[in-house]
Amino acid sequence: MVLLFFSMISSSIGLAKEMEYNHESITIEEVKKEVDFQVLIPEKIPSEWSLEIKTYEHNDENMGTIRLHYMDSTDENIMLGIEERKVSEKEIRQLEEEFSNRDKINVNGAEAYYQEWANSGRKLNGKRMNGGLLTWIQGETYLQMDSSILTKDEMVEIARTVR
Repeated sequence: MVLLFFSMISSSIGLAKEMEYNHESITIEEVKKEVDFQVLIPEKIPSEWSLEIKTYEHNDENMGTIRLHYMDSTDENIMLGIEERKVSEKEIRQLEEEFSNRDKINVNGAEAYYQEWANSGRKLNGKRMNGGLLTWIQGETYLQMDSSILTKDEMVEIARTVR
């Protein structure tokens, strides 16, 4: 079952297309004008997913954090979430120390850290839980990817297309 799902995800992951936004979401282009860090997005995601962008202000002048919610074709389940914000040199050292006990993975030349959910592999409301958190710093952007639906391998595959 997991292999079949992974095969379906892999075969439906395609080149970036005109992204379909939902819930009257702000667009990637609009977000880029409002933040003081490089906004990074996956180049390859399943074509049936839509995107909703949440923004969080740290002060009155600009958005400090954004959150990308990639939703399934029914717009009922978040398939993948990606939080992004600017990171300082001090924070980089703190994060590397904090995540040192997690699985290390190379993502786009950066060291990424993966931690599966405590209930991964168990059933919740009739559905098997997968995934976890994948965290890395690309340039000066902190990224934290999460999913309860995708496997670690599926998350890493998508993370490696983030540009």
